[in-house]
Amino acid sequence: MVTRLGALALADFRERRRRPGYLVVLLGTLALGLLAAPVGDSRWEVFQVTDLHGRYTSGYVGTVTALGGAVWLSLAGFGIARGTIGRDEHSGVGTLLAATPLSRIGYLTGKFASNLLLFGSMLLALAGTALAVQLLKGDSDRVDVVRLLLPYVLITLPLLAAVAGCAVLFDTVPGLRGVLGAMVWFMVWLVVVLGAQAGGGPDLLGMRRITASIREVLAADGRPVGGVEFGVGLTADNRVLGSFDWPGLGPGEASGPAATGVLLVGVAVGIALLGALWFRRFDGSPARRGAGASAGAGAGAGDSAGAAGAPGAGASAGSGRTGGAAGSAEPAGFALAPTRLTAPRPGRGGFDALLGELRILVRGQRLWWAGAALLALAAAGVAPDGPSHPVLPFAMLWPVLLWSRMGHRADGGSTDQLLAACPSPLRRGLAGLLAGIVPALAVAAVPALRLAGAGQSRAALGALAGALLIPALALLCGSLSRGPRLFQTVYPLLWYGMVNHVGGLDFLGVSGDRAPAPAAVAGLAAALAAAALALDAIRHAAR
Repeated sequence: MVTRLGALALADFRERRRRPGYLVVLLGTLALGLLAAPVGDSRWEVFQVTDLHGRYTSGYVGTVTALGGAVWLSLAGFGIARGTIGRDEHSGVGTLLAATPLSRIGYLTGKFASNLLLFGSMLLALAGTALAVQLLKGDSDRVDVVRLLLPYVLITLPLLAAVAGCAVLFDTVPGLRGVLGAMVWFMVWLVVVLGAQAGGGPDLLGMRRITASIREVLAADGRPVGGVEFGVGLTADNRVLGSFDWPGLGPGEASGPAATGVLLVGVAVGIALLGALWFRRFDGSPARRGAGASAGAGAGAGDSAGAAGAPGAGASAGSGRTGGAAGSAEPAGFALAPTRLTAPRPGRGGFDALLGELRILVRGQRLWWAGAALLALAAAGVAPDGPSHPVLPFAMLWPVLLWSRMGHRADGGSTDQLLAACPSPLRRGLAGLLAGIVPALAVAAVPALRLAGAGQSRAALGALAGALLIPALALLCGSLSRGPRLFQTVYPLLWYGMVNHVGGLDFLGVSGDRAPAPAAVAGLAAALAAAALALDAIRHAAR
């Protein structure tokens, strides 16, 4: 049994590591490791200590990179960990597995183990980056492998085990499989992973033990520790910082984080196996339903043929009508309705294409416009605060469900094959882009008007430029990956950087003069849109 589960987990991991999303997240993990412990004069930080910066010992470098990996992979890694059960269902692998003696619990355990292998491979690469950074920085030539790896084992890996379990659970709950699940997880990540360090909730990042150890080191050096504050999150600090020498967490200080880690792993296993309440071993997969329908159709045809040759069938045959499906290409009771083809109305081809793309985006989201109206009312009733409108950043989260559909037809059946016959992919691409801009303007227009009415023209233009940028980004991400996952991973990180006033990521201008100029944001939007349209045109020409 263990061998079978190990083979399932290993095969699934090998398949997923070949996907582009794995490479994107892995490169992002390594880049974050370099940002968390920069070799040069960079002021970017993942672990902040007021006015201070630690010397690059093995313990310090291992801790800051482990914390950065925990924050990054708990969000971006979730995007590539989930979806594997759906792929098995739609590829037909699930139908094969349903014919084996593998139980529901065994299958979900294998998927959970595969997610752990996925995260473990990235943590190994991140730990190697941390070691290289320590040696290149040269603050300490003494390599302590235990203190370097201990934060990964005690903090990052248990947290990612919980993420792996949640990814399995989200794959089994029908309402959480799509874009809605990605947004639900983003909210969970904000509250549980980032918000926990500010309150008295579970210490998932081990911050209490880490900060207590650093305070002890500072107090031993005779430094005041009353005003020292700590935080985790990607920020840039241009102040001149002092330094402190902290060796990191040792084995004797690991009891608290270790207990939390063991508890997290146990919770992770329970969360993953909880999916067995909804998972039915692909008994209702499309392939099995299709096979059942085909068998039913074949049986129906045979029954009709038998009835046609039975006594009494001659009356029906003599009437010149076929009874049942015996001599007909159509099922019984089925009639094709005549269709009248009409020429497009002059001057309305572009508008009709835009309307069609907009209908595709909002399909199945009947209450979306009601939510947009509520956001508009909230924005109209709240005065601008500071350099931006307080409702604007949260309003720009509402269209994510729609933007994730841009640039691909993951659930559109044969739509791509039908639209491939269109003579102008550029017109179709422009219609798709404008369809994505319409929801953005629907949620950003009222905040922009309030900002313009308050005399903040730069902020108003920044809101409109951001409303152009995100649909263009969604179109490019969808065109590159042919699915929603890339945008669902990139946009929450971009949004998080924006609300934390990271100047280079502030696409809405909420940080005022530190944000990029609205013209620069609009120019970037045009470049992203042009790249997406060019990619679509190349694909169309290569057919």
